[in-house]
Amino acid sequence: MKEKVLFLRAYYGINIHSDAHGELGEHLNTNDVFPDLTLLTAATVFKKSELYDVKVIDVVLENKMLPDELLAKLEKEEYDIVILKASAPTIRSDIELLKEIKKIMPKARVNIGGHTAKVLKDWINKNVKEIDTVIEEPLDEFAYHLINKTSDDILINNLPTPDYTLVNYKNYTDDNKRIRLTLQASRGCPMSCIYCPYKMYYKKVEYRDIDLVIDDIKNLLALGAEVIQFRDQYFTSNKKRIKELCERIIEEKLEFNWICETRLESLDKELLTLLRQAGVFLICFGIESGDQELLEKYDSNKGQPEKLKSIIAYANQLGIITMAFYIIGFSEDTWVSVEKTYKYAEYLESSYAIFNEYEDCSLDQIKDSISPETFTTFSNTTNIEYESKLSSKEKKYLVWLYSILYTMRNSYEYAYKYNYELVLDNKKVIKKIVPYAYDLKKLSECVRTMWELGEYEK
Repeated sequence: MKEKVLFLRAYYGINIHSDAHGELGEHLNTNDVFPDLTLLTAATVFKKSELYDVKVIDVVLENKMLPDELLAKLEKEEYDIVILKASAPTIRSDIELLKEIKKIMPKARVNIGGHTAKVLKDWINKNVKEIDTVIEEPLDEFAYHLINKTSDDILINNLPTPDYTLVNYKNYTDDNKRIRLTLQASRGCPMSCIYCPYKMYYKKVEYRDIDLVIDDIKNLLALGAEVIQFRDQYFTSNKKRIKELCERIIEEKLEFNWICETRLESLDKELLTLLRQAGVFLICFGIESGDQELLEKYDSNKGQPEKLKSIIAYANQLGIITMAFYIIGFSEDTWVSVEKTYKYAEYLESSYAIFNEYEDCSLDQIKDSISPETFTTFSNTTNIEYESKLSSKEKKYLVWLYSILYTMRNSYEYAYKYNYELVLDNKKVIKKIVPYAYDLKKLSECVRTMWELGEYEK
């Protein structure tokens, strides 16, 4: 008899991009809905086996089903294996949800996965008897090892195209209501930026064969994908290979809009022109700081400012949207240095600039005392006080201020909606639900009441 397996991503009233931030997960102040690529790929690996019946419940796609509704639904079902993808902002509630699921299905093997679960493995094993296994490796690799009964390193070529038909994938949409699905053409990053979360979870760089990437793209286009976002950490790390991919896309007349994330200094006019011809419309990249000495200290040199500015200008000229990421609150940052960072953003003139508060994702300084309390509930920061010349309040203020100021350069209305109104709405929701992170029934009632009162949009 086949074993029944449930892959689960939960919803607690706020929008989470669970495979972002090096798979720690990230709370979003937008209405975008992102797939969880590793969760879907893992489920696809199980589905291809003849030994399992697989179901995926991505609760965000199920009319934002709240925890009490989910648990009521699961009382009528039965599974042998449950695998939940956790995230840092929701880890307390994720653990509580698995405790409740274990009560409903005492014989089920309950698993928790994702980078956050890996970080908390020792604490969970010691304190949460209801969770049978903490999955330490990426879920897709875990699935491949289990199904194929091997402990060998898993290559990205071994993994199938994620089967989006396992969920209501047409609800994965961007702000323009276009169906946006995700793929990986490579994973890992050859750089050594000290603060980066990706290097904590993916230790090596590997590339998927171009033929397989083309097949992946065709599979998603056949489903009606209007936008494809490549989740590679450093998409153009091998320029020759990406040129070949673009040429294949053009040659096979695969017309679609797509997004990638890379390092700006790896781009040039020839490659940008080819990327645009192949359909790229948005390129994301990290700049981090306007202080070059600081970047050197963190092994994150980005290249000469003049060259970066010219690359951005050419991309903008081609009609490619450019999105730059900046970090506020390195330990060396002062009011003077962060102003230099903002002025640098103005100098580079990317289409968008995203400012985030510094986090040391290695958590090395507290590795012996990590618990769910390490992560700030429903927020993208930890509760760790890093050595810094700026206070936490100062950093949060600067992130908010610079986000508004930069966005206003292009649109006052956009700055108001996305950097003020949505942020305030989310803060209001989070303030009300944080006390119930460990009480899923009250959390569900609180969120539902806010919906009914029209305090925020479902």
